[in-house]
Amino acid sequence: MTERNRLIRFDAVEGRVIAQSGITLDELLAIVLPHGWVLPVIPGTGAVSLGGAVAADIHGKNHPAAGSIGRHVEHLTVLDGDLRPRELRPDSDPDPFWATVGGLGLTGPILDVALRLRRVGTGPACTQRHRAASLVDLMGLVDASHRGSGDVHVVAWLDPTSPDGRGLVDVTELPSPDMPPENSGYPSSHLQLPRTAPWDRVRARKPLPGPGLIGSGSIRCASELRWRAPVRSGRQLGPAEALMPMRRAEHWPRLFGARGLTQYQFAVPTGSVDAIEDGLTLLRHHGLLPALAVLKRLGPADPALLGFAIDGWTLALDLPTRWPGLEHALRDLDRVVVEAGGRVYLAKDRRLPAETFRAMYPQHGAWMRVREAMDPGHRFASDLSRRLRLTP
Repeated sequence: MTERNRLIRFDAVEGRVIAQSGITLDELLAIVLPHGWVLPVIPGTGAVSLGGAVAADIHGKNHPAAGSIGRHVEHLTVLDGDLRPRELRPDSDPDPFWATVGGLGLTGPILDVALRLRRVGTGPACTQRHRAASLVDLMGLVDASHRGSGDVHVVAWLDPTSPDGRGLVDVTELPSPDMPPENSGYPSSHLQLPRTAPWDRVRARKPLPGPGLIGSGSIRCASELRWRAPVRSGRQLGPAEALMPMRRAEHWPRLFGARGLTQYQFAVPTGSVDAIEDGLTLLRHHGLLPALAVLKRLGPADPALLGFAIDGWTLALDLPTRWPGLEHALRDLDRVVVEAGGRVYLAKDRRLPAETFRAMYPQHGAWMRVREAMDPGHRFASDLSRRLRLTP
């Protein structure tokens, strides 16, 4: 769908945009930011397409205030099983709409999306960094930051080598809204945007040969250096640079070598935070150190039937795929997550067993009934959907 990257309409006064699904979030931000608007939900990278963002119901670092992206979609168009475009709205078509949002493209390809934007100033974003000596202190800092005024974006780095769970918390506030722009809209009816660097860079990126540079020794060294680095508070960057750290680390996956990395991201409810500590302890027991461990707070869930975000916490772990025993360790981690009432993020999954998926996603049966009505001929499937037995 990446060639379907036309901007259909942008209302710079009301803050609404309609675009084809292949446009990337980077491309959208380049259009709306100069007019004083920002996407309501921003993930760690702008190379995500708008349709992919909705199909994964992505969350950002402001989830307690903003929710996932599906909350801000006014309507979308999907190609149904009869290969006919079908417009879906959350008020008039709630079941097919919330089966498509977070539905991983399995109800049909998303063709275009109408999205509400958020007013923002055109100045720099300001990031404050805080240290926390333990996991309890770190989670308390994250919680307290979200209770502050405004729509803040909060993310925490956990030191994977620390048994106490020490880490750093970054709190980013976007600039306050400026005066509304004078122009009433963007002169861009079906503007064809250039295919910009994000997709080209992803296609051109090749892994380093052999085992790469990421191993236990380099992880320990990098973690210690990051913890000891001077804390620079009040750092100012543009909103996109401040909220999309992978813009500055686009070569990160290459460092894991020929077999790449496995990212395991899970969420657990607020009352099951011990599962985070148990999961990290379990990995250490298996002799595995995450190269990166990122923690975020989540707010109330959206109605997406296969949505990932739940009221609680999410932890994303980057692990070298080549490590012996990784799959055995992740199966043990699956059990910790299931017992806590949590789930794994399907948008990043490559190995979850079907029976474990069903335990994590209790609404999968309702989703399958809606999908069957939208695509009775089973035109749309993926490797993931077959592995999880969501499609034949």
